[in-house]
Amino acid sequence: MTVYAVGDVQGCYRELRKLLERVEFNPLKDKLWCTGDLVNRGPDSLETLRFLKWLGDACVCVLGNHDLHLLELVAGGKPYHRDTLIDVLEAPDCHELVEWLRFRPMLHYDAELNWCMVHAGLHPHWSLKKARKRAAAIEQQLRGDNWRDFCAQLHHLRFPVSEPAKGDASRVLFSTAVLTRTRYCSQDGVFNWDVRAGISTNRREKPWFRHKQLAWRDDCKVVYGHWAANGLVVDQSHVLGLDSGCVWGGKLTIAQLKRGGHYRIESGISCKVAPRPKPVIQQPALNVVGISGEISDS
Repeated sequence: MTVYAVGDVQGCYRELRKLLERVEFNPLKDKLWCTGDLVNRGPDSLETLRFLKWLGDACVCVLGNHDLHLLELVAGGKPYHRDTLIDVLEAPDCHELVEWLRFRPMLHYDAELNWCMVHAGLHPHWSLKKARKRAAAIEQQLRGDNWRDFCAQLHHLRFPVSEPAKGDASRVLFSTAVLTRTRYCSQDGVFNWDVRAGISTNRREKPWFRHKQLAWRDDCKVVYGHWAANGLVVDQSHVLGLDSGCVWGGKLTIAQLKRGGHYRIESGISCKVAPRPKPVIQQPALNVVGISGEISDS
């Protein structure tokens, strides 16, 4: 079995299918890992969800912030002007797709490969064990009867910048932000949720994976997406960043994950900038950087 990991698809269904054809992905014997943000901003969120759901056990998808946003909309939240989710919301199989989506994990770990997958990042103080525990608490909320209430709390929320104490109701919301929104944080675990495409000017803040002391570093290697502005990150021994900005006119990148935290960048498909949306909901897209590991073609 070959395990492939692909960066943020964001509704770029055609590029995903081309990429899988290029590496000769076989769902009968291979496994596809998706780093989250399966939907939104791109033109084909509906077909993307249908295809990934159809793959069944051959596909593992973690949830990203755009996937949670779709759940927020179903729960009654307001759309953003650049959303491209109207086709999903109006589809006859919307309920089935949403039910499938809310049962996706927040974190996936393969002990044999020693790879952990999250959408955005990990807290510098979390061991792998603690990260899995935090992810499980979120999954419990999303899979429970009151999932709509939980998703409603995520909409337009100002997340805590540091981890709340045990027993604090906002702790699960903070954990959700860490796993789906992280970019910059300080060594002592203070997160900056405001910096997106730019660079933090706070000297104490670094990209979450560049701190010297990371509690999870000896536990696993992490593959993630989310940060298109940071490009393809392959120059770090402990992480692999795969969001190369497909929906922003960059590439959709796929990597083969190997045992012991090794990997090989297999290919990348150039993407067109996402078209303007239909009047009610839609969006655009970025680039690629970095070098390390093995790289075949791009």
